[in-house]
Amino acid sequence: MNALSTHVLLIPFVIACVAAGTSFAQATARPSAAEPPPGTSASFAEFDRRARAGEPLSVVFFGGSLTWGANASDPQRTSYRALMGQQLQRTYPKAPFTFTDAAIGGTGSKLGMFRLERDVLSRKPDLVFLEFTANDDLEGKDVETLAGYECLLRELIGRGIPVCQVFLGFKYNFGPDYHPEKLFRYRDHKKLAEAYHTAVGDAMPHVQKLIADGTHKLETIWPFDAAHPDDLGYQLFFEAVRDGFEQAVKDKRVCVAPEKPVFSDEYRARKRIRLVDQPIPEGWRRAKTFRTSLWFDGLSSRWMDDVLTCDVKDKAAVKPIRMEFSGTMVGVFGEMDENGLSFRVLIDGKSVLYQENAKAEPTESWPANTKRFGGGRLFFWRVLSEKLRPGKHALEIQPVFEEGAAKGQLRIESVCAAGKDQ
Repeated sequence: MNALSTHVLLIPFVIACVAAGTSFAQATARPSAAEPPPGTSASFAEFDRRARAGEPLSVVFFGGSLTWGANASDPQRTSYRALMGQQLQRTYPKAPFTFTDAAIGGTGSKLGMFRLERDVLSRKPDLVFLEFTANDDLEGKDVETLAGYECLLRELIGRGIPVCQVFLGFKYNFGPDYHPEKLFRYRDHKKLAEAYHTAVGDAMPHVQKLIADGTHKLETIWPFDAAHPDDLGYQLFFEAVRDGFEQAVKDKRVCVAPEKPVFSDEYRARKRIRLVDQPIPEGWRRAKTFRTSLWFDGLSSRWMDDVLTCDVKDKAAVKPIRMEFSGTMVGVFGEMDENGLSFRVLIDGKSVLYQENAKAEPTESWPANTKRFGGGRLFFWRVLSEKLRPGKHALEIQPVFEEGAAKGQLRIESVCAAGKDQ
């Protein structure tokens, strides 16, 4: 994630998961669908036919803060997402559309894998706009992140849902610093678009051309921060996405999932383990999610169900959380405020260290609070490890109770594990 603002740089904090001396049931996962169900097709021509016939249609926008519309004057009206919805309504006036905003700022494909069922597929989409390329790190090369993105394509297209891949960038990707050949993630996601025959809404050359010919200036498109544009920028993003969608319709494009993944099927089996559905360990309780947040797409109640929580006032009774999971990657999804407790993590009995960045010293204490933002409430997401051996693993979380702390909670919704098999 390259963004410079606090909105995109929600360096998601983390946690792990459950049971006080009592092991949780091992999770099982369903592999991604390899072929569309009988009678379905991920066809843009079919979407166009149904829309012109006036059938009800569901469209989901799945991505980060650039999909939500951070810094837009009115994200429900002036984001690229809103503008694209308006365009679909103009193009297909007979069709009653349901539009779903499934965008969380500062998140990418790895969390997206575990949100797919709840936030996207539950909406029964007939079309999905997928925008995680920027937050997956445009200059990134790691295969794990590619595997997460590709699994989203395979799952959506495998269910007969046409996909428009959306490629957006930040201020420092344009102007004199425009070097698309160095944006390895962008290049690899374009390869996936070719292999899966998706629509492509590519804002990179469109925006760069308008800057290079003097039509617009970087400072006019991004007047607030280097990550999120003003309405002008979202208008330009929309133009590229609209053109990509309309080209796919014109071409009668049909998305297909290749028999073999282009990059990796490392995460073909995934499981989001909701902790409140497991036996609740001693010192912990079920609680509703926060209903306020620092920014709208950070509102945890939109993205998760009830959380498992422990409180500093009950520290004498709180036991370490222990559970088993299967996979090569594990992460934690929860919520935090300025008083959030830190925690320690062990996998297979070995301490897992937290390191905020490459220059920071690793530590056993994982922070889970919003003090760096000045306080307030937000979700958190953190990958604990992504290079585990295949198979079963034991996970333990130990809340850290700072001496003298009068208040504070650890609030965890789920442990998320992925691998080739569960």
